[in-house]
Amino acid sequence: MTKSLSLSFLFSLLSFAALSQTNIDAQRECRITGGIGFAGATKNTKSVGQDVWLQLDYKLSQTISIATEFENMTYKQPGYYKDLPVNPNEIKVVDNNFSLLLKYHFPIKSAVKVALASGWTYTTRQSEYYIYERDSTSQHWFRNVTSFSDYRIPLVLEIEYPVSKKINVQARLKYNLNPQNGDTYSSGIGLSLRL
Repeated sequence: MTKSLSLSFLFSLLSFAALSQTNIDAQRECRITGGIGFAGATKNTKSVGQDVWLQLDYKLSQTISIATEFENMTYKQPGYYKDLPVNPNEIKVVDNNFSLLLKYHFPIKSAVKVALASGWTYTTRQSEYYIYERDSTSQHWFRNVTSFSDYRIPLVLEIEYPVSKKINVQARLKYNLNPQNGDTYSSGIGLSLRL
């Protein structure tokens, strides 16, 4: 938790320094980005799954923008009950992340653009597994879906390259910090359209 707070404080300090140096006449820009990739959890992951995201970004200055993002992550974890007579014995996990991000765009004099973002993420997680009951004469199992929600601190690295005046190709890495319920990560590629 202390590590998460110190990283957030460092990013906030960097953002404040960038905001104090912004030019009021800078070109403002609105972009919508969507992409696909893979996702997983840092602990107890059986297999990675699919990641789909959609982000709306508004550039306030040359170096600062704000963004809202929806992300859907799916992955699998090993089952709790080792002797459950079901194959495959796995938990199907779906995370829906709703993020508010503050982005810092590094002032690089190149066609390649790099941005670092952080903020707050509200996550709803659904897990599909079995309830398993066994006694001396019989055993029963049936599917069960559980759900909970929590908050996370996202760290996002984005790299963009323009392919036309309005369209950029984007590669990104995202790490969602939550020591209590487990960290998650995603990586992928997408297209960014200037509106």
